[in-house]
Amino acid sequence: MTLPRDKLQHLAMGLGAAAVTLLAIWLAQWQLGAAVALVTTAFGGFYEWQQGYRGEGQVDLWDAAATAAPGWLAWAALASLPPGILT
Repeated sequence: MTLPRDKLQHLAMGLGAAAVTLLAIWLAQWQLGAAVALVTTAFGGFYEWQQGYRGEGQVDLWDAAATAAPGWLAWAALASLPPGILT
């Protein structure tokens, strides 16, 4: 059985999302903030990639950085909390 190209692309994106999610969950054991930064960075990169792939909008690394920034700010905020406060 051969899947249409569109379905294979959705499958690939789902696999990528699952991999990033699993990595974030594993990383969250030690650094919740790093996991949040990883997810927002991956999402920003993916969103810009799909814009370029589909020919929609303008691909801009600053847009990806703007998507990632809240995750990095969350990491900085979480790192400033006293140890053990989230457990």
